[in-house]
Amino acid sequence: MSITKTGRIDGFGPKIFLGSAAGDLASVCLTPPDRSADFDAQTRDIFGVIDDLLAQMGSGRDHIVQVQLWLADMADWPSFVPIWNDWVDPDSPPGLSVVEMAASRRDSLLEIRAWAIRGSD
Repeated sequence: MSITKTGRIDGFGPKIFLGSAAGDLASVCLTPPDRSADFDAQTRDIFGVIDDLLAQMGSGRDHIVQVQLWLADMADWPSFVPIWNDWVDPDSPPGLSVVEMAASRRDSLLEIRAWAIRGSD
């Protein structure tokens, strides 16, 4: 089985791909591209990148089955909910796991991982 990878990061820190897929499963995990932005902008930025990376791997938000959210501060949870509700497929919202975290990058207010099915049903 071949593995598809996308969103390579070679800068400061570990060399990684933000997204990878094998068979029918795709995964994307990232922190915000602009860490100087406020929480709402960081969240929207991550969702935009998730959309792009999933599309590159033959999937999309309507095929997301599970999302993991790490918040640097649980006080941001109320701000996250309306952004999430605007972003998810209203007919097929995925499962959501939320925890508070201490990120390796202190300027990241959140990190999101999405697992999705690739291809048609």
